[in-house]
Amino acid sequence: MDSRYRYPALYFVFYAAFSGFAAFRNVLLEEMGMSGVEMGLIGTIMVTAGILAQPVWGFVADYTQSPKRVLVAAAALSGVAILSYPLGMLAPTDTFLLIAVGTAAYAMARAPIIPISNALVLRQGFDYGYVRSFGSVSFGISVLLIGFALAWVATSLVVYLYVVGIAVFLVLAAGLPEIEASVFEGDLGPQALDLVRRRDFQVVIATAFLLGFVARSGDAFFSVYMRAVGLGDGYTGVAWALKTLAETVLFLLIGRTAFSYGGIVAVGGLGFAAGYFGLTFYPTLVPVLLANVGLGIGVALLFFALVNLAHECAPEALHSTAQTLLTGVGVGAGGALGQAVAGWLVDTVGIQEMFLYLGVGSLVLAATGLAVHAVAGSRTATAA
Repeated sequence: MDSRYRYPALYFVFYAAFSGFAAFRNVLLEEMGMSGVEMGLIGTIMVTAGILAQPVWGFVADYTQSPKRVLVAAAALSGVAILSYPLGMLAPTDTFLLIAVGTAAYAMARAPIIPISNALVLRQGFDYGYVRSFGSVSFGISVLLIGFALAWVATSLVVYLYVVGIAVFLVLAAGLPEIEASVFEGDLGPQALDLVRRRDFQVVIATAFLLGFVARSGDAFFSVYMRAVGLGDGYTGVAWALKTLAETVLFLLIGRTAFSYGGIVAVGGLGFAAGYFGLTFYPTLVPVLLANVGLGIGVALLFFALVNLAHECAPEALHSTAQTLLTGVGVGAGGALGQAVAGWLVDTVGIQEMFLYLGVGSLVLAATGLAVHAVAGSRTATAA
């Protein structure tokens, strides 16, 4: 298969495999008897483990110039580790401990899959928005079908779908071209330190942190919210499908516009704010569906801007490292803190009111567009 088709196929398969687990993980944990705080802790463990693992995976991929092999190894390990969830359902005691350990292993293995894929796509000169749109399409279709299927089958289905999807992903990833470069080229340590010291890259990471805080916590508790307001799993799938449809359209269009990265970040933050305020004040079907359109717009605009900016900030030898730092130290760390805070808010003020706080955080995220505009403009002027 030509790389022009293999990369979109990789995104399509991975997001289809991951969709059910991403959307319904907390529903599965709720069925195991976990509280909001415990669900928040599991989410925090998942993201924290990814934060610790991602920079290591990325640096190894760059240092050995073997990102494809890292991608294959990580995907295979993630497919094994996620089986801890059905094992946890069968365990008579210590379910939380087993799930926590399995979650950490799964998260550490899954952590580099998307950032290294992003680095490979951009390194090959492909349009990130176009390739990423295939992931949005498959996520939306899959979560819609899974949402309705859960009325008839056990929620643990989402785990087995991930395992099957990863098996297909491995077949596709094995056919990716290797980078033609010497192994262990060295001298990457000083370059990595220079990268993290760059002001423009630091602004990108800070913005990604806020993105993770508002986006990951909202995603983690959305299925719980839908049950709480009486809309159920079927409409959860419909809402996710509309969200990913909005993502897809934006991913396909945004690369053809002349908007600055700072403006894209600002509009994306406002999309998140509109979505979360809608979930807070209008918990009925049509407003909830429209709110997810706003959230989809936010996801597409923020990830498009930040993934491309991280790529442009990094030297050629550190493309995988830059993407794993963006996803781990930025989005991941924000998500870890966000899920812990969101879990506490769910138990303290309620699931619906929790989204009000995420809406306020989204306004702060929108304001960071000014900083992104400033550093992106400075970097462009320096390059010129």
